Amino acid sequence: MEQAYLDQFIVHLRMQDRSHHTVDGYRRNVEWFFAWLQEQTGRHIPLGEVTTFDVQRYRDHLMDAGHKPATINRRLAALRAFFAWAVEAGHIAASPAAGIKFVRHERRAPKGLSKQQVYLLQRQAAARRQLAEAQAGRDAGGQQIVTPAVVIARRDEAILSLLVYTGLRVSELVNLRVGDVVLNARSGKVCVYGKGRGKKYREVPLHAEARKALQAYLEVRPESEEEHLFLGQRGPLQARGVQFRLAEIGAEAGVKVTPHVLRHTFATRLLREAGVDLVTTSTLLGHESVATTAIYTQPTEADLEEAVSRL
Repeated sequence: MEQAYLDQFIVHLRMQDRSHHTVDGYRRNVEWFFAWLQEQTGRHIPLGEVTTFDVQRYRDHLMDAGHKPATINRRLAALRAFFAWAVEAGHIAASPAAGIKFVRHERRAPKGLSKQQVYLLQRQAAARRQLAEAQAGRDAGGQQIVTPAVVIARRDEAILSLLVYTGLRVSELVNLRVGDVVLNARSGKVCVYGKGRGKKYREVPLHAEARKALQAYLEVRPESEEEHLFLGQRGPLQARGVQFRLAEIGAEAGVKVTPHVLRHTFATRLLREAGVDLVTTSTLLGHESVATTAIYTQPTEADLEEAVSRL
């Protein structure tokens, strides 16, 4: 496959305002397919010579190799998107991936954290903040002395609290501006622009704990011309920075955590613990379809094990 075609496809995806993570995933999945095809045939296969049989055999190869259905379907989805673009761009007459079926599999609810695990994370973040404040000390007037360590500890606690109580995507979190946060005495909200072409706007109410943590961070947030809410050492905090800080807190608390796991946890707690309906949960999560949210109502492995244990 000519590299120029893949480069054009990447430009096409970026024009659709796809996330960097999505674009990078599509690129790698297309490259892997053509690398496999060249290995099988022993020669470079031009874009126009790819057949439906090639894609079907690639699907079978992935299944034989023991890849999970979700992984296989993700790779097939990338190929469908690539070849559909190639047809639209006039590079080929028909898509060889159009008729290839995805691998069927039982959908299970994404795994979230338990109440105990969430408690351990919040406790660890609070302990780090208290230690930083204690080490910084207070001035003669009894006011907290603000050191970089205090700022970082309060920022990290606010990030954790915000993800726990709003379920924001990490991309949405790092794109928040100071003006997107509204804090009142007994209420608050964050104004969020979601992912996708339309960047759908939504407002998510803030839990009291999240309001408290955000207020504490805003009190020490460095003055800056930068409007982003969460700042790192060299400007706005990036997604990888958030992932790293959470992983660090998680390691200390003995809990494996990512921003996406906290999003799953938020959804699960709304539906299973708080009894919130699907439509409200879907709105809070920023899902375009209630069907996407419905996966959280599917039984987990623990649910299935409990069911069998009752026999």
